[in-house]
Formats: sequence, C-alpha cells, structure tokens
Amino acid sequence: MKPPSLHRLALAGALLAASINAQAAETWVETSVDHFYLHNPPYSMTGLFRSQGVASDGQQWFFSWQYGLERTDDAFASLQRNSAIALPSLAITPGIPAALVAQGLNHIGDIDYASGLIYAPIEDGGDFDGDGIKYEKPVIALYNAADLSYTGAYYELPTTLNVNGTQENILTAGVPWVAVDTARGVGYTAEWNNATRLNVFNLDNWSFQGFINLDQTLDRIQGAKVRGDALYAAADNDTGSVYRISLLDGSVQEILQLALPAGSQEMEGLAFRDTPDGASLHVLHINDPLNADTSLSSTSINVALHHYKLVSAVPEPETYALMLAGLGLVGFMARRRKTA
Repeated sequence: MKPPSLHRLALAGALLAASINAQAAETWVETSVDHFYLHNPPYSMTGLFRSQGVASDGQQWFFSWQYGLERTDDAFASLQRNSAIALPSLAITPGIPAALVAQGLNHIGDIDYASGLIYAPIEDGGDFDGDGIKYEKPVIALYNAADLSYTGAYYELPTTLNVNGTQENILTAGVPWVAVDTARGVGYTAEWNNATRLNVFNLDNWSFQGFINLDQTLDRIQGAKVRGDALYAAADNDTGSVYRISLLDGSVQEILQLALPAGSQEMEGLAFRDTPDGASLHVLHINDPLNADTSLSSTSINVALHHYKLVSAVPEPETYALMLAGLGLVGFMARRRKTA
C-alpha cells in the first residue's frame, strides 16, 4: 500500500501540536490571606508601603508603593525601605531616583525580580510639562534587590512605534506593571486598558522586539508575572479577575476571581513563589470600603495579599478531543505503514 500522504502527516502534526499547546484548565484555591495595616505596628504605614506591587526571589518578599520599594522576610517583617513618609506632615522621601523625579516621574507600579535585580516600572501620572498630556515617560528602572539601591540604569520605553508603515501609539496610560521572562530574554508590558496585545522588549537594553496579539481584550491590568509559557495578569475589574495568557499563541483564560469585599477596593500586583502551605500564586489588593472609618487606626483600610494553591491543571475537553484525534490518526498511519 502507499505510504501516508504529506497532507495526512501535516494534519497529524497539527493535531498533536494543538493538543500540546492548548492551555490547561487551572483551578486555584485560596489557602490564606495576609493583611497589612496603617497602624500595625503603631502607625508604621505598613499597608501603604505594600500598596502597588509584589515580587519574590524565593527567599524574601519585595513590595512597591507609589514612591518606593520595600523588602521583607518570610513573615513579612520589614527589612528595608528605600523611601519614607513622615507623620503627621506626610512629607515624602521618594525611592524614585532624583533624576527621574525631576522629569515628572512619580508612580511605581507592579515590580518584578530577576537575577538579583528589581525591575520597577515608573510613570509620570501627572501633566508635568503643562502640555495637557499625562503618561509621556514610561520607564523601567533597575534596583539591586540586596539593598534596594538604584543601579543607575533606567530605560525609557517608546510611546509610539512605526508598525508596517503606520505610526501607532503604545503605553498611552503609562507603564503600570512589568513582567520579566529570563528564559526568553525579554520583558513584557501592555496597555493598562483595552489591551489587545503584549509589548515585547529585549531584556538587555529594552529595545522593542514585537507584539503578542491577544485573542480577547483585557481591561485595567494592574500587575503581571511570567510562569512557564504563560503570563498571569491581575485586573482591577468588578470580578477581581486573574488571567492566564499563553505566550505561545496569545490565548486568554480567566483562572480565578477574588472574593472581594463590598465597597471600594483596587486590585494590584501579583507574584509567584512556593510557600509551605502549598500556595504558589499571591495576589495583592487594597481594601478600602466606601463607608470605612478613614482614621489611621481603622482596620477596615488595609492591603491584603491572597495566597492561592493550584489544585488541578487538566486538559480542557476540546484538548482531549484534539489529542485523541491526533493519536488516532498517527496510529492509523502506523498500521498502514506496517501493511504497506
């Protein structure tokens, strides 16, 4: 008999590739929540210093707030901060480099850690130069994780790009987060709202490399981290959604919704780190109920770090179908080869 046609071989390969590359359906279960307050220890403003982003090197935690960074031990006891806020005057000593402050940069978003460095996305949240435009200078600044000192290196990201002969705007609402992918040697950003693609940059010099198009639009993304072949992103939407974005094909899957309390709150960053209780995904949000007592002693106002454990990651039904079809076709062709 004739050997299998190239068409059948190509079809079998496509089916098997689809079964391998399809995203698995993940189920995450919350194991615990840590709360950080303004008054505990007495008026240390702990929650404030952990109100934007979170990352880890596997041994300690790193947090960001609008003006600086903090590192803590496993039990979240503060080890060091590179910024300060004085009470009762609320005078701020920023951890943002003076040269960037002078350019109007005043907001650090969700940070990331890699190879001894903290990558901090910093943006200008106000109209510093008086031209009526905000978010004109998205920057990635590098800090030493060991002592939170500024390395002296920062990279200004483009806000416009020439794409196939057309000038396109990117990062129109600043750079609220950055995610580092050391395995691929790149870093990712995206639009804060109405994100239809990921921006990919070379990790060495933050030159633009290209886009990863998403199969659905994502809104109000506040933080993201890479895990394997996926980018996990936290959205400040009504459901407190966390999404898994395939870095292979841009497909998007909602993996969990935070059980957020009633009232006003804001989703922030997220991190991956294995902890003794089996958790590996950690999601940060600010709890600030609309009717809460606004005094510094109020426990209603806090920053919460939710810890999640992955309890299942199994192929979706359509993935099973593709896999079985592909295996069946390969088996059929193998039988034909034996009888040829």
